Amino acid sequence: MGDRDRSWHDLSVLIAGCGSIGKRHARVLSQLGVKDLRVFDPQTSQVEQLMDQTPHAKPFVSFESGLSTKPDCVWILTPPRLHVPLAIKAINAGCHVFCEKPISDRLDGLDDLTKLVEKTGKKFMVGLCFRFHEGLLRAKQWLDEGEIGRLIAVRAMVGEPFDEIRPDYQQVYTAENFPWGALDLTHDIDLAIWVAGQNVKQVHSVIGTYGDIKVDTPDLAQLLIEFDDRCTASVHLDFLQRLRRRQFEMIGTKGVILVEFSQWEQCVLSLWNNATRQWCHEIIATDRDDMFCDEDRQFLEAVACDGLIQYGIEEAYKSVRVVLDALHHS
Repeated sequence: MGDRDRSWHDLSVLIAGCGSIGKRHARVLSQLGVKDLRVFDPQTSQVEQLMDQTPHAKPFVSFESGLSTKPDCVWILTPPRLHVPLAIKAINAGCHVFCEKPISDRLDGLDDLTKLVEKTGKKFMVGLCFRFHEGLLRAKQWLDEGEIGRLIAVRAMVGEPFDEIRPDYQQVYTAENFPWGALDLTHDIDLAIWVAGQNVKQVHSVIGTYGDIKVDTPDLAQLLIEFDDRCTASVHLDFLQRLRRRQFEMIGTKGVILVEFSQWEQCVLSLWNNATRQWCHEIIATDRDDMFCDEDRQFLEAVACDGLIQYGIEEAYKSVRVVLDALHHS
């Protein structure tokens, strides 16, 4: 029986990596009705915590032992340096792959992975979850409908008190595990690329350790991106702000769109249109799991029904290129 003849509820899933994002995807997949859930993490405490939340998950002692059971799909939710090698192993084992962002923290192996996906025809999707965020989708709709004319500038800002959010940050965010530091917040770079819809022309950056939280990776990054056709983006990322803040602004020839989504429970959309000469505000209630639910469902449906993958390797590759360019020129 081929994948296209099955319900995606009947697909088997192996989760590699049971940290915070692994636990979230396990919970979401269970809510979506995936009954056959298998999990692996080298830290048994992480597996135990996941199974406390998702009791029907079946643990495996190694990634290879999980693959040997021939799951239909593998969710790769490990540190970025492991994404490509684990994805190659999974595809060679006959699995479709969902990979968390960033697709990698280096270029090594990406060409091999791309060729393997093309050769095997296996589905491969990268978790660019904020492209599924209801408020950002609404803002992009306004942009596409011409509400602010031609886009000329993007301003993205995210800052959060990382030592409060991740008390174990000094063990997790090391030069080995997460050498990018604050640049691991690549969603906001990706969003700028997404709405600009153009190739990146050049990148300028200021990146370094400016705070007092004592990490050996950058805790602040400011990027200036120029696109091919009269459009720029400035992106601010930091681990330092005492109050979590997240804003995304699009400036056009005929108006402005501002999305304020510092809270997971709601976002505020604001639109200034030169024709009306006034601000229009819209509050949308949100749930953090919703965007993960939508992206996971899209991948499962693509596997079960042989559908197209919206955000594959090439799309995820764009933000990696920007980060590596920024690090090179900082």
